[in-house]
Amino acid sequence: ISTRLTHHHSSEVMADSLQILMIGVVFCLMLGLGATVTVDQLRDIVKNPRAPLIGFVSQFGLMPFMAWAIAKMLSVEASQGVSMILIGCTPGGTTSNLFTYFSRGEVSLSIAMTVVSNVAAFFMMPLLLLLYAPSFTDDSFEVPYANIAAGLGVTLIPVAIGMTVLRKNPPVAAKLEKGAAILGGLFIAAAIAVGCIQNEDLFKSGHKLYLSSVCLAPCGYLAGYGLASLFGLPNRQRRTIALETGIQNSTLTIAIIMLTYPRGDAAANQLQEDVLAFAIMYSLFLVISGCVATFLFRKISEGEEEEAEEGEAKKGEAAKHGEDEFFDTKEPHHEDDPGNRL
Repeated sequence: ISTRLTHHHSSEVMADSLQILMIGVVFCLMLGLGATVTVDQLRDIVKNPRAPLIGFVSQFGLMPFMAWAIAKMLSVEASQGVSMILIGCTPGGTTSNLFTYFSRGEVSLSIAMTVVSNVAAFFMMPLLLLLYAPSFTDDSFEVPYANIAAGLGVTLIPVAIGMTVLRKNPPVAAKLEKGAAILGGLFIAAAIAVGCIQNEDLFKSGHKLYLSSVCLAPCGYLAGYGLASLFGLPNRQRRTIALETGIQNSTLTIAIIMLTYPRGDAAANQLQEDVLAFAIMYSLFLVISGCVATFLFRKISEGEEEEAEEGEAKKGEAAKHGEDEFFDTKEPHHEDDPGNRL
């Protein structure tokens, strides 16, 4: 018994240590991302909230519907359907901010959307779960509002510090940004490696779990990008809304599942594992699909930059050509012209 208690205590200590480490990593990431955002950028978003409003509709309108529709089309088990609905209804997290930065999106808009979606989650999540969850279960869900509030704190505090550093000491802000970029790359690589190692048993699951896990985030990207394009938003904002729509806070979903379906006897443990399966697989494929989307968006961004440079070059050439024509068409002044003598 003492051996089991010691092992259980060691597991709890390790879990607490990992949680503290993760909070530290997220804090550093958001500090670096905050160092790229100015007060004027956020002020512009507040003055013209069109983009975050479109993002809100995409996140809480399109994404939950797509999660429900994919679950229905694939005729998934009720346990998986519950997990898919939870993923579709959760707000965004810091992962979307990181991928927005790497995709050359609008980081200020991404952070603003993350804050708005997490505040809205206090009333939108219960409403959406009431609408979509009955298709798969009659259970009532325990939403950890304290976790949402803590997530807001971990986002807002380092971002505010980073913005202050950018305003007072831009060279230090540039170093913070570079450090966050390196840390973010390592974080993504570690997430993929650890996800594959710890959840190798899930790779033996059926095709429905695979298909749904692979498809949901990219469907979110397409829906968000399409809606933003429909309303004529700039390309950087389209990329941002796409990522904010497809990348949901799976950590919050896992917390809800563990609270709603606690471990107990063998049947309870199995139910929790069944419901968790999709959330875990989504988390893994989310990072992979986010890397693919980032690669594509960066290529698009490079093409946009080249087009902009070519456009500026053409404008310069046209202006120079216009000046040449102007001087060429001016009437020459000749000393021998009779008119001059008069």
